[in-house]
Amino acid sequence: MSIVELVLLTAVMLGDATARSNSRRTSGFTPTRVVGGSDVPHGDYVPYQVSLQYRVRDGHVHFCGGSIIAPNRILTAAHCCKGLNAMRMSVVAGIRNLDDRGGSRSRVLSYDIHPDYRELVTSDIAVLSIEPPLVYNNVSVAPIEFASKEFVGGGEPVTLTGWGLRLPVAFPFLESVNYPNTLQRMSYSTLTNQECRDMGMTDVSDTEICARGVFRGACSGDSGGPLVRNDNGLKQVGVVSYGLVVCGLFISPDVYTRVSTFSNWLQDRIK
Repeated sequence: MSIVELVLLTAVMLGDATARSNSRRTSGFTPTRVVGGSDVPHGDYVPYQVSLQYRVRDGHVHFCGGSIIAPNRILTAAHCCKGLNAMRMSVVAGIRNLDDRGGSRSRVLSYDIHPDYRELVTSDIAVLSIEPPLVYNNVSVAPIEFASKEFVGGGEPVTLTGWGLRLPVAFPFLESVNYPNTLQRMSYSTLTNQECRDMGMTDVSDTEICARGVFRGACSGDSGGPLVRNDNGLKQVGVVSYGLVVCGLFISPDVYTRVSTFSNWLQDRIK
Protein backbone atom coordinates (compact mmCIF):
# COMPACT_ATOMS: atom_id res chain seq x y z
CA MET A 1 0.00 0.00 0.00
CA SER A 2 1.38 3.42 -0.94
CA ILE A 3 1.93 6.24 1.54
CA VAL A 4 -0.77 8.27 -0.24
CA GLU A 5 -3.32 5.45 0.13
CA LEU A 6 -2.41 5.00 3.79
CA VAL A 7 -2.92 8.72 4.45
CA LEU A 8 -6.30 8.67 2.68
CA LEU A 9 -7.48 5.61 4.58
CA THR A 10 -6.35 7.13 7.86
CA ALA A 11 -8.34 10.27 7.08
CA VAL A 12 -11.40 8.16 6.28
CA MET A 13 -11.06 6.58 9.70
CA LEU A 14 -10.41 9.60 11.85
CA GLY A 15 -12.44 12.51 10.44
CA ASP A 16 -11.43 15.72 12.30
CA ALA A 17 -10.82 16.76 15.90
CA THR A 18 -14.45 17.16 16.95
CA ALA A 19 -16.31 14.87 14.58
CA ARG A 20 -15.66 11.46 13.15
CA SER A 21 -16.51 9.83 9.87
CA ASN A 22 -17.68 6.38 10.86
CA SER A 23 -15.30 4.35 8.72
CA ARG A 24 -12.04 2.69 9.55
CA ARG A 25 -8.55 2.78 8.07
CA THR A 26 -7.22 -0.45 6.62
CA SER A 27 -3.54 -0.53 7.55
CA GLY A 28 -2.48 -0.48 11.18
CA PHE A 29 -6.12 0.21 12.01
CA THR A 30 -8.22 -1.04 14.89
CA PRO A 31 -11.25 -2.95 13.55
CA THR A 32 -14.49 -1.61 15.01
CA ARG A 33 -18.23 -2.29 15.63
CA VAL A 34 -21.76 -0.91 16.37
CA VAL A 35 -22.03 0.54 19.91
CA GLY A 36 -24.76 -1.07 22.03
CA GLY A 37 -25.69 -3.64 19.43
CA SER A 38 -26.00 -7.40 19.65
CA ASP A 39 -24.87 -10.23 17.41
CA VAL A 40 -27.11 -11.11 14.51
CA PRO A 41 -28.07 -14.68 15.54
CA HIS A 42 -26.44 -17.69 13.93
CA GLY A 43 -28.44 -18.73 10.87
CA ASP A 44 -29.94 -15.25 10.53
CA TYR A 45 -28.87 -12.72 7.90
CA VAL A 46 -29.25 -9.08 7.01
CA PRO A 47 -29.43 -9.81 3.29
CA TYR A 48 -28.96 -6.24 2.03
CA GLN A 49 -25.87 -5.58 4.17
CA VAL A 50 -22.41 -5.83 2.57
CA SER A 51 -18.86 -5.39 3.81
CA LEU A 52 -16.63 -3.04 1.83
CA GLN A 53 -13.11 -4.42 1.87
CA TYR A 54 -9.71 -3.20 0.72
CA ARG A 55 -6.95 -5.41 -0.61
CA VAL A 56 -3.73 -5.21 1.40
CA ARG A 57 -0.59 -7.31 1.51
CA ASP A 58 -2.11 -9.95 3.79
CA GLY A 59 -5.52 -10.20 2.13
CA HIS A 60 -8.68 -8.12 2.46
CA VAL A 61 -9.81 -5.96 5.37
CA HIS A 62 -13.23 -4.49 6.18
CA PHE A 63 -13.34 -0.69 6.30
CA CYS A 64 -16.95 0.39 5.60
CA GLY A 65 -20.45 -0.93 5.18
CA GLY A 66 -22.87 -0.70 2.28
CA SER A 67 -26.24 -1.92 1.05
CA ILE A 68 -27.46 -3.71 -2.06
CA ILE A 69 -29.72 -1.58 -4.29
CA ALA A 70 -29.30 -3.55 -7.54
CA PRO A 71 -27.41 -6.72 -8.52
CA ASN A 72 -24.44 -4.63 -9.67
CA ARG A 73 -24.86 -1.51 -7.52
CA ILE A 74 -23.99 -0.84 -3.86
CA LEU A 75 -25.07 2.21 -1.85
CA THR A 76 -22.48 3.60 0.57
CA ALA A 77 -21.00 6.84 1.89
CA ALA A 78 -18.91 9.14 -0.27
CA HIS A 79 -16.20 9.42 2.38
CA CYS A 80 -15.73 5.63 2.18
CA CYS A 81 -14.58 5.98 -1.42
CA LYS A 82 -13.11 9.38 -2.08
CA GLY A 83 -9.46 9.16 -3.10
CA LEU A 84 -9.27 5.37 -2.87
CA ASN A 85 -8.17 3.02 -5.63
CA ALA A 86 -11.30 1.23 -6.86
CA MET A 87 -9.17 -1.60 -8.23
CA ARG A 88 -8.28 -2.59 -4.65
CA MET A 89 -11.85 -2.41 -3.36
CA SER A 90 -14.36 -5.25 -3.23
CA VAL A 91 -17.68 -6.00 -1.55
CA VAL A 92 -18.69 -9.18 0.23
CA ALA A 93 -22.38 -10.10 0.43
CA GLY A 94 -24.23 -12.94 2.13
CA ILE A 95 -22.16 -13.07 5.32
CA ARG A 96 -22.91 -12.69 9.01
CA ASN A 97 -19.32 -12.99 10.22
CA LEU A 98 -16.29 -11.40 8.53
CA ASP A 99 -14.56 -14.79 8.71
CA ASP A 100 -17.38 -16.53 6.80
CA ARG A 101 -16.19 -18.22 3.63
CA GLY A 102 -19.63 -18.77 2.13
CA GLY A 103 -20.23 -15.20 0.98
CA SER A 104 -20.04 -13.72 -2.48
CA ARG A 105 -17.18 -11.34 -3.33
CA SER A 106 -17.44 -8.86 -6.20
CA ARG A 107 -14.77 -6.42 -7.28
CA VAL A 108 -15.50 -2.70 -7.48
CA LEU A 109 -15.24 -1.39 -11.04
CA SER A 110 -15.84 2.25 -10.18
CA TYR A 111 -17.60 4.55 -7.74
CA ASP A 112 -19.88 7.52 -8.34
CA ILE A 113 -19.75 10.19 -5.63
CA HIS A 114 -22.54 12.77 -5.46
CA PRO A 115 -21.30 16.01 -7.06
CA ASP A 116 -22.38 18.12 -4.06
CA TYR A 117 -20.44 16.04 -1.53
CA ARG A 118 -18.55 17.98 1.14
CA GLU A 119 -17.15 15.95 4.03
CA LEU A 120 -19.03 16.43 7.32
CA VAL A 121 -21.29 18.96 5.54
CA THR A 122 -23.57 17.46 2.88
CA SER A 123 -24.28 14.77 0.29
CA ASP A 124 -22.16 12.00 1.83
CA ILE A 125 -23.43 9.38 -0.58
CA ALA A 126 -21.96 7.22 -3.33
CA VAL A 127 -22.83 4.26 -5.55
CA LEU A 128 -20.39 1.47 -6.38
CA SER A 129 -20.51 -0.47 -9.65
CA ILE A 130 -19.47 -4.08 -9.06
CA GLU A 131 -18.64 -7.19 -11.08
CA PRO A 132 -19.79 -9.93 -11.13
CA PRO A 133 -23.37 -8.97 -10.26
CA LEU A 134 -24.77 -10.42 -7.06
CA VAL A 135 -27.20 -13.32 -7.30
CA TYR A 136 -30.22 -12.83 -5.06
CA ASN A 137 -31.45 -15.76 -2.98
CA ASN A 138 -33.77 -13.72 -0.70
CA VAL A 139 -32.20 -15.33 2.35
CA SER A 140 -28.63 -14.07 2.65
CA VAL A 141 -28.47 -11.81 -0.42
CA ALA A 142 -31.29 -9.44 -1.38
CA PRO A 143 -31.75 -5.71 -2.15
CA ILE A 144 -33.18 -3.06 0.17
CA GLU A 145 -35.94 -0.67 -0.91
CA PHE A 146 -34.56 2.85 -1.16
CA ALA A 147 -36.77 4.82 -3.53
CA SER A 148 -39.24 6.34 -1.05
CA LYS A 149 -39.29 10.15 -1.05
CA GLU A 150 -41.03 10.38 2.32
CA PHE A 151 -39.32 12.79 4.73
CA VAL A 152 -38.84 10.85 7.96
CA GLY A 153 -39.34 13.00 11.05
CA GLY A 154 -38.48 12.46 14.70
CA GLY A 155 -39.49 9.62 16.98
CA GLU A 156 -39.42 6.92 14.32
CA PRO A 157 -37.94 3.52 15.28
CA VAL A 158 -34.99 2.61 13.05
CA THR A 159 -32.42 -0.18 12.92
CA LEU A 160 -28.70 -0.01 12.24
CA THR A 161 -26.45 -2.90 11.27
CA GLY A 162 -22.72 -2.97 10.77
CA TRP A 163 -19.29 -4.17 11.76
CA GLY A 164 -18.37 -0.97 13.65
CA LEU A 165 -16.99 -0.34 17.19
CA ARG A 166 -19.41 -1.70 19.76
CA LEU A 167 -18.01 0.32 22.71
CA PRO A 168 -17.82 4.12 22.99
CA VAL A 169 -14.02 3.81 22.88
CA ALA A 170 -11.68 0.89 22.23
CA PHE A 171 -10.17 -0.58 25.40
CA PRO A 172 -6.56 -1.83 25.24
CA PHE A 173 -5.98 -5.59 25.42
CA LEU A 174 -9.70 -6.37 24.97
CA GLU A 175 -9.72 -6.99 21.24
CA SER A 176 -12.19 -9.86 21.46
CA VAL A 177 -14.63 -7.52 23.24
CA ASN A 178 -13.96 -4.43 21.13
CA TYR A 179 -13.75 -6.15 17.80
CA PRO A 180 -16.03 -9.17 17.27
CA ASN A 181 -16.35 -10.17 13.64
CA THR A 182 -20.07 -10.92 13.87
CA LEU A 183 -22.49 -8.44 12.32
CA GLN A 184 -24.11 -6.25 14.97
CA ARG A 185 -27.70 -4.99 15.00
CA MET A 186 -29.36 -2.40 17.23
CA SER A 187 -32.42 -0.16 17.24
CA TYR A 188 -33.05 3.38 18.37
CA SER A 189 -35.13 6.40 17.26
CA THR A 190 -34.79 9.29 14.86
CA LEU A 191 -34.73 12.94 15.93
CA THR A 192 -36.13 15.95 14.17
CA ASN A 193 -33.38 18.00 12.57
CA GLN A 194 -34.07 20.83 14.99
CA GLU A 195 -33.64 18.46 17.94
CA CYS A 196 -30.39 17.30 16.39
CA ARG A 197 -29.13 20.88 16.08
CA ASP A 198 -30.14 21.63 19.66
CA MET A 199 -28.01 18.67 20.78
CA GLY A 200 -24.88 20.08 19.21
CA MET A 201 -25.03 19.03 15.56
CA THR A 202 -25.53 22.66 14.53
CA ASP A 203 -24.76 22.19 10.84
CA VAL A 204 -27.25 19.39 10.16
CA SER A 205 -29.26 20.11 7.01
CA ASP A 206 -32.40 18.66 5.47
CA THR A 207 -30.17 16.34 3.40
CA GLU A 208 -29.38 14.51 6.65
CA ILE A 209 -31.26 12.56 9.31
CA CYS A 210 -30.26 12.07 12.96
CA ALA A 211 -30.84 9.28 15.47
CA ARG A 212 -29.96 8.80 19.12
CA GLY A 213 -30.13 6.15 21.82
CA VAL A 214 -28.80 5.48 25.32
CA PHE A 215 -25.26 4.08 24.97
CA ARG A 216 -25.89 2.96 21.43
CA GLY A 217 -25.16 4.19 17.95
CA ALA A 218 -22.89 4.11 14.94
CA CYS A 219 -19.11 4.16 15.31
CA SER A 220 -15.89 3.67 13.35
CA GLY A 221 -16.29 0.93 10.76
CA ASP A 222 -20.05 1.46 10.31
CA SER A 223 -19.76 4.22 7.69
CA GLY A 224 -21.73 3.69 4.52
CA GLY A 225 -24.00 1.15 6.19
CA PRO A 226 -27.80 1.19 6.11
CA LEU A 227 -30.23 2.73 8.58
CA VAL A 228 -33.59 1.10 7.91
CA ARG A 229 -37.20 1.63 8.94
CA ASN A 230 -40.01 -0.92 8.90
CA ASP A 231 -42.86 0.79 7.06
CA ASN A 232 -44.88 -1.99 5.43
CA GLY A 233 -41.56 -3.62 4.72
CA LEU A 234 -37.97 -2.57 5.32
CA LYS A 235 -36.88 0.65 3.65
CA GLN A 236 -33.49 2.32 3.84
CA VAL A 237 -33.79 5.86 5.19
CA GLY A 238 -30.16 6.67 6.00
CA VAL A 239 -26.50 6.03 5.19
CA VAL A 240 -24.08 6.17 8.14
CA SER A 241 -22.07 9.39 7.84
CA TYR A 242 -20.64 10.96 11.02
CA GLY A 243 -20.94 11.74 14.73
CA LEU A 244 -18.87 13.03 17.63
CA VAL A 245 -15.49 11.51 18.50
CA VAL A 246 -16.79 9.33 21.35
CA CYS A 247 -19.48 6.98 20.07
CA GLY A 248 -22.82 6.04 21.58
CA LEU A 249 -23.30 8.89 24.05
CA PHE A 250 -26.95 9.80 24.69
CA ILE A 251 -26.14 13.49 24.23
CA SER A 252 -24.44 12.83 20.90
CA PRO A 253 -26.72 12.06 17.93
CA ASP A 254 -25.51 10.11 14.92
CA VAL A 255 -25.84 11.82 11.56
CA TYR A 256 -26.90 9.90 8.46
CA THR A 257 -27.29 10.94 4.86
CA ARG A 258 -31.04 11.17 4.22
CA VAL A 259 -31.69 8.69 1.41
CA SER A 260 -35.05 10.17 0.35
CA THR A 261 -33.31 13.43 -0.62
CA PHE A 262 -31.23 11.58 -3.19
CA SER A 263 -33.91 9.24 -4.54
CA ASN A 264 -33.82 10.59 -8.10
CA TRP A 265 -30.02 10.63 -8.20
CA LEU A 266 -29.89 7.04 -7.00
CA GLN A 267 -32.50 5.91 -9.52
CA ASP A 268 -30.37 7.40 -12.29
CA ARG A 269 -27.33 5.44 -11.05
CA ILE A 270 -29.02 2.04 -11.45
CA LYS A 271 -30.49 2.50 -14.92
